[in-house]
This record gives sequence, C-alpha cells and structure tokens, in this order.
Amino acid sequence: PDMSEASRSPARSTPQAVPGTPLPARSPRVAAEPGTPLPARAFQSPAGRPGPIPSPQGLDASPRPPSAASASPQFARTPRSGASPMPSPSGSGNGLLSPPPPSLHSGFERTPRRRPQVGSPATGSDASSRRGPKAPHRGFLGSPPKTPHRSNAGADPGDDDGDDGAGVGVDEGTFLYGTDINEMDIVNAFLRFIWRFRTPETEGDQSYYIQQLHRKWEECMQKEKGIKFPLSGEHIHQFSPALYGHMVNFPTEVIPIFDRELWSVSVHELRAEPEDLGTIQVQVHSLLEKDSKIMRSMNPTDIERLMSLKGIVIRVSDLIPDMLSAVFRCTVEDCKHEVAAQLSHWAIEEPTRCEGCGASHSFQIVHNDSTFADRQMLKLQEPPELVPDGETPQNVAVCVFDDLVDQVRPGDRVEVTGIYRASPVRPNQNWRQCSSVYRTYVDAIAIAAEKKGRIDTPSDEYEFAQGQPPRLADKKDLDPESNSEEDVKWHKLIRDLGMERDEQGNSTIVGKLVQSFAPSIYEEDEVKKGLLCQLFSGTPKIAGASSKGRSRPEINTMLCGDPSTAKSQLMQYAFKLAPRGVYTSGKGSSAVGLTASINKDPATGDLVLESGALVLSDRGICCIDEFDKMDESARAILHEAMEQQTVSVAKAGIVCSLNARCSILASANPKESSYDPKLSIVENINLPKNLMSRFDLIWLMLDKRNKDTDSRLAAHLVSMYSVAGMRKRVEPAVDSELFRRYVSFARRWVFPEIKDEAADALVKGYTDLRNQGNSREVITATPRILESLIRTSESLAKMELREEVTVADVDEAIRLLKAATYAAAVDPETGLIDMEQLIVGMGAAKRKRAKELETLFQEVLAEREGESNFSIDDAKRIMNERLGERKEQLATEAEFNIALRSAEQSGAVRRQGRFLEAR
Repeated sequence: PDMSEASRSPARSTPQAVPGTPLPARSPRVAAEPGTPLPARAFQSPAGRPGPIPSPQGLDASPRPPSAASASPQFARTPRSGASPMPSPSGSGNGLLSPPPPSLHSGFERTPRRRPQVGSPATGSDASSRRGPKAPHRGFLGSPPKTPHRSNAGADPGDDDGDDGAGVGVDEGTFLYGTDINEMDIVNAFLRFIWRFRTPETEGDQSYYIQQLHRKWEECMQKEKGIKFPLSGEHIHQFSPALYGHMVNFPTEVIPIFDRELWSVSVHELRAEPEDLGTIQVQVHSLLEKDSKIMRSMNPTDIERLMSLKGIVIRVSDLIPDMLSAVFRCTVEDCKHEVAAQLSHWAIEEPTRCEGCGASHSFQIVHNDSTFADRQMLKLQEPPELVPDGETPQNVAVCVFDDLVDQVRPGDRVEVTGIYRASPVRPNQNWRQCSSVYRTYVDAIAIAAEKKGRIDTPSDEYEFAQGQPPRLADKKDLDPESNSEEDVKWHKLIRDLGMERDEQGNSTIVGKLVQSFAPSIYEEDEVKKGLLCQLFSGTPKIAGASSKGRSRPEINTMLCGDPSTAKSQLMQYAFKLAPRGVYTSGKGSSAVGLTASINKDPATGDLVLESGALVLSDRGICCIDEFDKMDESARAILHEAMEQQTVSVAKAGIVCSLNARCSILASANPKESSYDPKLSIVENINLPKNLMSRFDLIWLMLDKRNKDTDSRLAAHLVSMYSVAGMRKRVEPAVDSELFRRYVSFARRWVFPEIKDEAADALVKGYTDLRNQGNSREVITATPRILESLIRTSESLAKMELREEVTVADVDEAIRLLKAATYAAAVDPETGLIDMEQLIVGMGAAKRKRAKELETLFQEVLAEREGESNFSIDDAKRIMNERLGERKEQLATEAEFNIALRSAEQSGAVRRQGRFLEAR
C-alpha cells in the first residue's frame, strides 16, 4: 500500500486515542493519520539513519517472497558504518534531554490475558508456531525475534564448521542483514560452546554450562515462566574469539540467537515438552577489559555495541509499563469486533477498517486485554575515583527490563553490561527536524554489584521473620545454591581467619585487623579499634508489635583534635573499607545535599526526589570532614538522622520519610585551631550540645609534645619514603580486599546476642559509671551511654565472628568509652568526668558558680526593693564587693549578664534602660 509522507519520515508514530475514550497510564503506540508530525522515536541504525518502516497492515501483512531475512522485522536495519563524524554525545555537555525510546520485553505479565505466542511468524500459522523454538521478546528489540524451525535443534553440531545438516543452505536468508556473518556459523559456534566448554573446576562428563542449565531449571519452581541464564563473556572469548567479536559488535542480532538456541538445548537435554518450558534470557556479564568503558571515553563508534560500565546509581525511576501487544475493539454497537496487534519496529499499528462491519477508524483499545511489560530508568554517575582532576562527574541513562527492575537502589555501586544506543531528539515536538546531537543511553542486559565486597547485602533481607537471624552453624553462607563459587571460597577463607588462635588460645583476628587498618598511620590503636567497631556495627534489634520504632545498631563517631593528627586520613581509610558510603565536606554540604532535593524529571516533567548524602549511604557510612564548619541549617538535619535513622521531607507537595540507616563519621577542628586543655570540649568545638550527645565515641586526638614519641613518629614517617624503610616495610596481616570482604561477611552473617552474664556486666558497668560523680550535680553517664556500650560490645563480638557477647566484650567496650568520650568529657576545672556538659554546654563547676551568682544578685535586689534610681552598675558594684569580702573571683560581664537575664525571666526584676526596678 502507498505510504503517506508522515509514515515515511524517520520518526515513530505517536498514540492516537479515539475521541471520548480515557487514556491509559501509558498510551499505546498506534499509527498516526497522514500529515501529523511524529516524535523522533524511529528505530535507528548506528549511523543515525532510520530503518525501514513496517507495513501499515501490521503483522497481518505477508512477508515478501525474495528474502526471508530482509522481511524479518528483527534484521530490518542498515549496514553498520565506521566512525561517525558527529561529536560524542557523552562529552558534549548537553546532558540527557529525555529518557530513551521505549524498549519492550517479555517479563512477567501484569494483565490477566496471556500473551500471544511471541515466536509465531508473520503469517500467523499456529502449527509452525507450536513447532518452532521459543525466544523471548527482549527489551532492546523493536520487534519479536526471528524463530525459524530447524531439525535436531539444540543438538551438538559436531566438530565441522559447516552447517548442522538441518537443510539450511548458505543463501541470503542465512546472513545477518547488513553484515557478512552467516547466522548458522553463529548458531554452530554457540552450540559447540554450550556443549563443550569446561572450566578447571568442572567435574563429570557434562560441560560447565550444561550443568548450570540443569541447575537453573531445577531451581525454577514454575518452568513455564522461563529462566535467566548468566553467560560469561570471558568464557566465550576463551572458547571462540570470533563468536565473542560477533556478540560484541552485533548484540541486537546475536543475543536473541543465544536465547533461541539455549531454549532448544534445554528441550533437547531435559527431554521435556516444548509447551512446558518457558523462554530463556541470556544475561552476558564479565566482558574483556577492552570492552569495559568509562563514561567520558564513550564515542559514536561504540553505538550499537555491547559494553560494560561502572558507576554509582543516583536515581531510580518508578516502574514504567511497556506495551507488547494491543487488543482493539470496534465501537459500533452491533459489531464489537476485536483485533489483536503486535509490536513491530517500536510501534503498534491501529487497524483503520473493521472487517466485521466495514466502519472506518472505529476501533478503541481495550487496555485490560493488552499485554504490558516492565521497564525502569536508572541514572548512573561516574565513580569519584575515575573523575579526572578539575572535572565534574558525568551521568548516563540506563534502561532496565524484566527481572532487573527494582534490583538496585540509589547509592549502589554497580557494573552494567548493555548495548550503547543513540536516538534523535526533536527540539520541539511539533517540528519534523531533529537535533544533530543524539541522546545516548544504555539498554541493560545484566547488572552486577561491583567486586571486592563493597556491596553489602542488607541484613534485613530475612526480616527476622521467625525471630531468629541466620546462624553460622547453619552454613547458609557456604550453600552453593544461594552463593557463587567465588563467594563460597572467600567465606571459607574468612571463617578460617576468624577461628585463628595464638598459643594461649586467644583470638588473634582483632589485633590483625587493627594492624591492617591504615598501617601508614603511626600508633593511634585505640582510635583504629573504635573505627573498626563503627565499620562492623551492632546487631539489628527486632521491633516490638506495639512499636514502629527501630533501635539503631549503627555507631556514630567523631574525631576532634589538633591539626596534622591524621583525622582525615583515618576517615578516608574507613570510607574505602565501608560496604557503602559517601564522603563529603562540611563547608561544601547543604541541608538539601545531605537529605534530598526536588528536581524536575526531564522525561515526564514531574517533580521527583533525588537522594542526598545521608540517604545514599543507607546501610553504610557517611563521612563528613570539617564538621565544625557546617552551616547551622545543614547541621540541624543530622539530629533526626543520627537517632531516628530517617530523613523527613515535606516540600513541593512531596511528603515522605526516607531511610538514612547510616553511621556518621565526623572530624572537627577546635575553634582556635588548636585544642585548649583549659577549656572543656564543648567550649573548644563550636557545635550544638545536644548534637554531640548523639555521638557514641568522641576521640580527642591531641598533638602532645614528648621527646620519645616525637622521635618514633619522625622515624616512622621517614621510613615510608626512604629506600631502607621500603625494604623493611612489613605487609599488613590482612590485605585490603580480604579486609572488605571480612567486614561485609560479618555484617551479613554474624548477629551476636547478649546473654545473662553479659547483661549483668552491662548493668554493673553502667551503674558504676553513673556513681562516679561526687555530687548530685555531676552526671557521669546517661542512658545513651548504656546504648553505646551495647552496640560496641556487639561489634567487638562480631569482629571475632562470635554469636554471643561475653563479659570481656563488655569490659573492652567500657574501656574504649573511657578512653574516648570520658577523656573528652573531663571538666578541666574540677578534673572530674561530667557528661552533662555535653548536654548543657558547661561543666559542674561553672553551673555551680552561675547558681551562686544568681542567688547573690537576688539578695542584692531584695535589699534595694522600692528604690527607683537603682542602676545596673550599682548592682554589679555591690555584687563584686560581696564577692571580694568572701575572697572569691569577681563576676565578669558575661556572668553578670547571665544572672541578670535569669532574674528577669523569673520576674524578680524589671529593666528600664540602665536602671532596675525590683519586684
């Protein structure tokens, strides 16, 4: 049929609903009327040229007789071109204007209607669709994949490199359109790889991937829904570099072939009925180093190629329904004829004429009978370590489908394997012209957590449903069904490391961890042990049925002291070891940057919430340097986050509470640059008093003058740079990768419990601390101190992979508390521990003197009651005379003003200019 000017344009058709009908949440893609301008959503070739436009008749049109390949909607694309002269979209600085064009897939159906057979040919032959292999409609495909019928499909093709004897000749139909690659060569090479590839650990007669295939189908409870099958790119290259090259250069054509042939292998190997087995989706991961890109190095030559990308997820969109097939119903009252239309080249064609009654443009879409699939948009940002000096991190949009939806959350470090795509953008939707700069994105095929144990599986996964967390004795961490072979090896090594004992039978792991934590920093072993407690954290508590609260297991720590005492270096090392974390500076952080910001989504124009530093470091650690230089508005945000572990947001009509279950590690300098031992810590640091009480451990790192210590420190620093010192350097007992995995293992699998003996020791230790004061006015311990002791005791037990807290853990926690917070809470005037100065801002001696001055001032007022010309200077003079008679220190201006304000608040005096009126 003749095509209109609009249908020949390189644009996708827009949804056109019948007047008077409500639009669904996502409108279907149906054909537009002639002359209507269309948005730029055409299926694009690597060079940016549009592919052929399908027939307006949709899937009901019969294929052209000359070539089966040219008629297939999957292979309808132009040949690949070389390097494009247009500039790199990622480096253009224009950013992502809108999300990529919709990509459809065959995930779990969200409608009661079963999807039509995807593998059926365009002619609609039911018999051939039942006999042909099944292939899933992947999200990156614009049309259903090609599923030709072959005899002995899925069998081992043998050693010869020719065709498999299925009667397929080498003609135009056996080549991938636009290439010189024979499809049967790819099929045979892939089947040989599946049937014959073996790793050094492979046991038995079957190949590695045949064993994995059996295991995947055994784990699948509902086989009709299909499975997801991981495939290593390194294994493919090791077996056949040519097959790996075809997969990387032409992933849109080759990966659907992998899906189809792997399903045939499953039917052949399992000897199952084809109707009983669902589709298989291959998830390719672990590409070679040359195919692992960084965001700023991607260019137009990488378009339509398979690549892997590392980054941090900073935004996750809501679930987007994508339409796979639509059902149209005639609106004529006596007709109600229904027609099903399948997706073809990213569009679903609406029938224009009803075959039942002959009416024109009388169809209305039936949403409940249509088939949708899941899609989600991610925003990936460059990791900080890969950003060049002076540059800002770049972002890329990632489109995920099927089971990859809702698999990541903001803050995760992930490695995405997918197809790099480009699509044209129209500056105005009403224009036909497209911008010369294309919008780029990645269609994800597989998403994996970054290696080296940086991603920590959340401990709430079990939700403690039965009230019992997993036990080490159950050895669930060694179960090969839920853990990979590499993880099982690391878990065995970690268990052996935690069980090591010395000659006296004591555990040695804590000493090794302290020595391996920041080995370049001299001594400070107590501070390192406190930071280790923060990394391991305590045990999550089960919330009661009547309470919605959560007892935080995270430990908050602050490093305070003189300059050049390695506070920032210790913080950087803790950040690198943490499973999740964000590093920020106090002066450069705002309240919005710490919590969440409201931005406009470029795709929909709606207001969306973007997570800040505290939310991104959920279940991790948030490091804040220069804590004393933060703005008051930003610092006030931390009150809720440090105790309730949430961040509440109420802006722009968005009211929500976000999880911020993170540990706070802060470093602060004194007000006068150096710490004054004559003043209390509250007077040295310009911080709110109620905020300081939320820190479990406050470490004072002072630069004390000592000849012996200074000489040892100087020798240590010089040895780090001298040749002789480099030779004598001792490697740490636990390397960095094992250290990270040890921390992740302990947080994931070890949950210590407090038994009766440890509970009694905690009660006794707390009461002893409480009774250290020599008067009622001196407070030496608060209930928050007791909670800190509980968390620290559990983290010390977790370091040794023990599931019970002992009395020794409680004693060590009390010792750490005295070495840290109590050393900071010593009142310099009395030399006694006074915890109340962290709350009210002054020590017991100052509180006592302020109370005495208030009493003296009220006595002076009582003597002058009724006098009208009693001035403020007279009151101050009389007070100092009385103090001189007692041989006490005279009242300063600040102390007198405090006493005067207190008398005014109590109503004992009224000020009139410089005169006072006693009441």
